[in-house]
Amino acid sequence: MNKVLQFKKNLTQLAILDATFQVFGSESHQYQLNLCLSNTDIQKFESKYDITLPSDYRNFLLEVGNGGAGPGYGLYRLPGIEYENVILETPYPKKSEFFSKPFPLTQAWNNLDLITENKGGSFVLRDAYFDDRFTQGTLTIANYGCGIYAMLVITGEQRGKIWIDDRTNDNGIYPACLSFCRSFHDADTDDFHADGNEGQPLSFDDWYEDWLNRSLHQVRES
Repeated sequence: MNKVLQFKKNLTQLAILDATFQVFGSESHQYQLNLCLSNTDIQKFESKYDITLPSDYRNFLLEVGNGGAGPGYGLYRLPGIEYENVILETPYPKKSEFFSKPFPLTQAWNNLDLITENKGGSFVLRDAYFDDRFTQGTLTIANYGCGIYAMLVITGEQRGKIWIDDRTNDNGIYPACLSFCRSFHDADTDDFHADGNEGQPLSFDDWYEDWLNRSLHQVRES
């Protein structure tokens, strides 16, 4: 069975088995997917930002849905796509070249020295730590809550891989590997601290499939 059919089959099973939305974030998306995009929609986005989306994510937009059911509180829509003359709000870069510049990281990063003290001794000056250059070449695709975001790398050496932006919690930026998914899925998000130093980053398809499998396991065991 190909990935598209498997995703749809598993989502249907989840919607039936988890009618009370026990899986984290499922109450937000309720296992529903947004309408798929056309190839023309995607080409316009790619042309506007001078990028090419990773093939598995592109196929997902074409054949599964443009956001909706997924990890965390669900997948974001591709930003800037117009529906009935309304631009949907999603995390969106301020500069158009943000997407086309290569993502700079190849391993977990967390430089807390960029958080500097103010005169009172509190660590509050954080602009350098949150500089866009650390996440350029990525598309934010999901929100796990607690300031933790999943990003799909679309430009650079890590193209096609999922990385996690956890700077809000001073945990830096690190690959979404199986250890992250396992730790997050089993944790209370209020107490969540990811170990981003183990394993290799997952592709979009592997990341989404892992979420489906873990969610099905959870509801079947409950």
